[in-house]
Amino acid sequence: MKPHRLPIFPTLVAVYRDWGRTLKTMRAIHLSAILIITAISVGADFVPQRLWQQELYGLVLGTIQAAIWALLLAPFIIALHRFVILGEITPIYTLPIFEPSFLSFFGWLFTLKILLGLPFDVLGATQALNWSVRASALVFAVALVAVAFLSLRLSILLPARAVEAPGATPSRALADTNGEALRILALFLLAMLPWLAAIFCGVFLLGPGAGVIGTPRAMISLVFGGIMQTITLGIATVMASYIFMALAAQVKRTAKL
Repeated sequence: MKPHRLPIFPTLVAVYRDWGRTLKTMRAIHLSAILIITAISVGADFVPQRLWQQELYGLVLGTIQAAIWALLLAPFIIALHRFVILGEITPIYTLPIFEPSFLSFFGWLFTLKILLGLPFDVLGATQALNWSVRASALVFAVALVAVAFLSLRLSILLPARAVEAPGATPSRALADTNGEALRILALFLLAMLPWLAAIFCGVFLLGPGAGVIGTPRAMISLVFGGIMQTITLGIATVMASYIFMALAAQVKRTAKL
């Protein structure tokens, strides 16, 4: 029997519908995410640019920033996953740092965050070693494709961990997403396309003056970035929940055959 494939357009409609519902029922959670992302960006701006540009210091600072991002935004992501999958409403932002399930989720979120930044770390390393532009571009492209493919395959791990599903392991996630990577990629790209266009337009309208720290344009840029990142993160989170539910249902159907 031919396995059911992830439907593209019905999934996109359902994702935007449920994302809209989270905006109505969990406003405080979304507002908290905007404030957190904006604060992280402000904090990064206070670090001298020369430190970010040094390979070792830049790597350490980037890792610390990724850890803070994952720790503080894990409650937001968990809340959205549990709303979509379980119908559970989280009215306010809390940071249950001593709960084992939360720490486990944070660990995997941090790992995926580091994984997504790996191609750029590889690019920086090749440039530091004075590789040719062609060699650096080739290695970066290979790393980017490999990381993107692996991240897509592991995208259902976070919703599984958020609802404490049994057997939520990387190997299980890779097995369940076997043959679905391109379809998952299409879903994420189509869902993000309008917002990527909005970000591009916003950056264009703000102009180069937005990069000057302390100016009104820079402050508007920080707020705009916080809002856009919260929107894209929220939609990606809801999308991952739907992919997890669809593949879980597919596995159950296969098991019954």
